[in-house]
Amino acid sequence: MTTQQVFRNTLVVILTIAAAYALFLSIRILIVLLVAIIIASAVRPVVLWLSHRRIPHGLAILLVYAALMLTLLGLLLAVLPPAANRLAGYIENEDRLASRIIVAQDWLERNIEQRFNSDITLLDEDGIRETVTNIVTQLRESIPALAGEFGGLVGDFVLTVVMGVYWLTSRDSAINFLSSLFSVGRRMRIREMFTEIESTLGSYVRGVGLVVLFVGVANFILLTLFGVPNAVTLGFIIGVTTALPIIGGYIGAVAATLLALLSSPLHAVFALVSFVLVQQVENHYLTPRVMANSVNLNPILVILVLFIGFSVGGVIGGLLSVPLAGTAMILLRHLIIEPKREEVAASVPVKGGILLTAPDTKLDVSPSA
Repeated sequence: MTTQQVFRNTLVVILTIAAAYALFLSIRILIVLLVAIIIASAVRPVVLWLSHRRIPHGLAILLVYAALMLTLLGLLLAVLPPAANRLAGYIENEDRLASRIIVAQDWLERNIEQRFNSDITLLDEDGIRETVTNIVTQLRESIPALAGEFGGLVGDFVLTVVMGVYWLTSRDSAINFLSSLFSVGRRMRIREMFTEIESTLGSYVRGVGLVVLFVGVANFILLTLFGVPNAVTLGFIIGVTTALPIIGGYIGAVAATLLALLSSPLHAVFALVSFVLVQQVENHYLTPRVMANSVNLNPILVILVLFIGFSVGGVIGGLLSVPLAGTAMILLRHLIIEPKREEVAASVPVKGGILLTAPDTKLDVSPSA
């Protein structure tokens, strides 16, 4: 190997490491860009609908995102103040929180004893008070950090909106540029692939949004009828966690039930009943229909992908894992499976107008008249 080849290979390795390091440093920006594209894919049909009503394309984009931001702001204003007041009350009076937990535990112990005719002690009261004191102390110390994280989330949200607006305005030129990197014969397939990915992502987000809205509103209505305090917050928790397929709703139900248990055991029962009733409608009617045109993945594969997403990127990774898996399936089909199928079909010889099949191909031979 010559000195020039050694220098060239070394330079390639250094540039590759530098590119990987730069990618690692900008991973948060890339995640924001990905979220922006997914949201833009979901709202693009609305933008096109407004554009067909003779509204300028740029104004249509601004109107859609303005409506989205106002909806989210109204939802946060309805949910955050009561939740913050409740949390502040528990932080100021930690003994009150410990007493509520002890009362709820006593209720559970009595019902378990009556049910199974056996004495049971779940947790020591002094241990509960000590644990609550430690948790409240950690919350007090982490409030400045949480405020900083909230500011970062607001900044990411604004950046997501800006990137989404720019993506919708430059989508066609970006797809044309990406397709121009391939050969002329494959450009149409590449455009179709991008269109299918965009349609799948958009359908998935709109379906999830519809499910989240229904679950949250339905639980809020039932909890309000049952007289459960903070029904808005509890319905919000159950609805938002439903965005995680299969397992998310159960996580939200456990969290909402435990929070309702702090008010009274009966409220916890009502919260659990509300979740079960709404889940029947969601699982058997709503989710199968709204997801019919979305990502088509096996439930076991969905669970596996969710766990991988959680382990890699936390909650954001879990939320993005399913649409990314659907995108990967589309890329696999367009770039590998279909080209291989076409290659095999083109390699089958034709003789005398009769298609000669491979040895393992089954033929439907019927007797001629």
